[in-house]
Amino acid sequence: MLPILGRYGPFFLYSYTVVLSLGILAGLGLTAWQVRSRPGTDHTGWLDAALASLAAAILGGRIAFVLAHAAYYQAHPAEAWQFWQGGLSVDGAIPAGMAGLWLWSQFRRRPFVHDADWLAPAGALLACFGWLACWLAACAYGRESSLGLFTADLPDAFGVWAVRYQTQLLGFVYSLLAFGLVWWQRGRLRPGQLFWLTVGLISTGRALVSLWRGDPVPQWGALRLDTLLAAGLAITALAGFITQRRAAP
Repeated sequence: MLPILGRYGPFFLYSYTVVLSLGILAGLGLTAWQVRSRPGTDHTGWLDAALASLAAAILGGRIAFVLAHAAYYQAHPAEAWQFWQGGLSVDGAIPAGMAGLWLWSQFRRRPFVHDADWLAPAGALLACFGWLACWLAACAYGRESSLGLFTADLPDAFGVWAVRYQTQLLGFVYSLLAFGLVWWQRGRLRPGQLFWLTVGLISTGRALVSLWRGDPVPQWGALRLDTLLAAGLAITALAGFITQRRAAP
């Protein structure tokens, strides 16, 4: 694990921020390549759509993270908006990014599914970088376990080493497979289905991996709140996928 890459005077270079930023750039580059490789299609405004969705996702992800760790940020309120130090909740980022994209499409009077499908592969790719960022920063770490399949001697966010489930690695491998499926299906589905497929795959993976996570999150009875949120979003995506399949072409 390598949470800090370097220090420049009073400033730290965090691996989480660097890797996530590289993921954003890779996603934008991938989308740019897509629109260039498909001449004759309406791809104008995709960058504005991506930036609107990204800004909303960062804001929503940070708000959700701060709320989930309210006790800490009540004692350190100045750190609440220092997202560059790490600390974004995907469970807040995905819905907020979707809302930001929808609001932008309404403002520009464009079909939501049009831009959503263009950006879907970038979202799937960003999920891979997100798990890699967490692996380097030791966030989303696994529960303690005995030695066995999918376990290793790993630290938690406080630097305490123990035999844990390799949740970040599991999430990364799953996300790579999900990205491959999304990339393969682009151009094969009805409008809007690629977007909902992407949301569903990412959310399903998060729900499954959360069953082995050990980082503290709010609970709803015996279940982790992030498990419930990811499962709810996966069900919503399934409904959206079916709805778009039945929609008129």
